[in-house]
Amino acid sequence: MNDEMEVKGVRAKRGCATHPRSIAERVRRTRISDRIRKLQQLVPNMDKQTNTADMLDEAVAYVKFLQKQIEELSEHQRRCKCMAQE
Repeated sequence: MNDEMEVKGVRAKRGCATHPRSIAERVRRTRISDRIRKLQQLVPNMDKQTNTADMLDEAVAYVKFLQKQIEELSEHQRRCKCMAQE
């Protein structure tokens, strides 16, 4: 989905508002929903029923976990003598 969506000429569904602010808000919510779905695919064990705030907490915790893994693996690689022997 393109980050900058065109809002001119957008027709609302029956019963939906057509005011430009309402359309812009609908587009914004759609973009957020799409990004949340992508985040759910990236973060393991993320329940689709979890609310957005909890999903973001889980995503932050997972990124911190991955950062710690990188630090530990990098430290292990620095200490590894097997690479120096080759």
